[in-house]
Amino acid sequence: MTNKWIDYLTETGLNLNSDREVINNSTTGLPETDLYLTDLSWLGIMEVSGDDRLTYLQGQLTNDINAVSSSLSQLSALCTPKGRMRALFHIIQNTIQNHDSLLLQLPYGLLAENIKRLKMFILMSKVELNDVSDDIIKIGLAGKNSEQVLHNAGFSIPEQANMVTQHNGMLLLRLAGDVPRFECLGYFDDIQALWDSLTEQAELLSTQQWRLLDIKAGIPNVFPQTAESFIPQMVNLQFLNGVNFKKGCYTGQEVVARMQYLGKLKRRMYLACCQSETLPEPGASLFSASSSSGQGAGNIVDAQFSAQGEVTLLAVITNDAVEKQDIFLDEAMQQPLTILELPYSVETE
Repeated sequence: MTNKWIDYLTETGLNLNSDREVINNSTTGLPETDLYLTDLSWLGIMEVSGDDRLTYLQGQLTNDINAVSSSLSQLSALCTPKGRMRALFHIIQNTIQNHDSLLLQLPYGLLAENIKRLKMFILMSKVELNDVSDDIIKIGLAGKNSEQVLHNAGFSIPEQANMVTQHNGMLLLRLAGDVPRFECLGYFDDIQALWDSLTEQAELLSTQQWRLLDIKAGIPNVFPQTAESFIPQMVNLQFLNGVNFKKGCYTGQEVVARMQYLGKLKRRMYLACCQSETLPEPGASLFSASSSSGQGAGNIVDAQFSAQGEVTLLAVITNDAVEKQDIFLDEAMQQPLTILELPYSVETE
């Protein structure tokens, strides 16, 4: 872990682990405050450049890459031929200092293998893929006061989730959430100046606390433990504008389209909570006495402590188990899950 930004954060007293995650062992859940700040180095960035980048990515990803613009980002998945997600990207048009490329953001632990995978299919296309995680710095800001603070810093505030604005060489992306939440991307000097001004006003969050905000917003992530575990519809990607069913062919498209038009989705992603002193890892199994599925009753997408002894989580669960209120965190079935309402509409059959 040797890059200028992480070295700077370490010098200021921030504790980061080998996965580039901000660690704060003294807090559980979210503090009571109106402004949160965190470093997002745990997210890696793949830059896709070259004249053929749009045509190339259109044949690889679930969403319509042509919809990405300087003012609109998107979620999009890279699938196996069987329709299982290798990665879930947040795609942003890179206009920082007059660049003209696309930024594909995902958990850092999946970055190298997906760059290697995507390079296999470039062939004669005019496309370049590069890891720019150490060049483009990413920070997160959230809370009731975040809009005003960013406005005071000179930013125009994106009105809706996935919208993007630009100011002073930095991109500002609005994220989904029940409170205003933003990601800011830029180069070292610009982000350092912004970070220094914000640390005087904001409560610093750990990576786990920031991921809790993703969970509460119903936004999935694919981690190394869950790569190739879920088809896009299982994690509600069709309700999050992460799949375009009218675009042309892409890897896994036949399976994804068949599930949408001909199949019956027997499991999907739910928001839930439970009492537990142990935090389940992404991919961990869930249990149900009534489940007859050979694939099990469900699996964790992500889980974080929301209070002392309480875990809030996203999980892909069989619909039958949810309907019967028969889904547990533990194999002994002593820790039942309470299903919560997602913050967006989910169509049911």
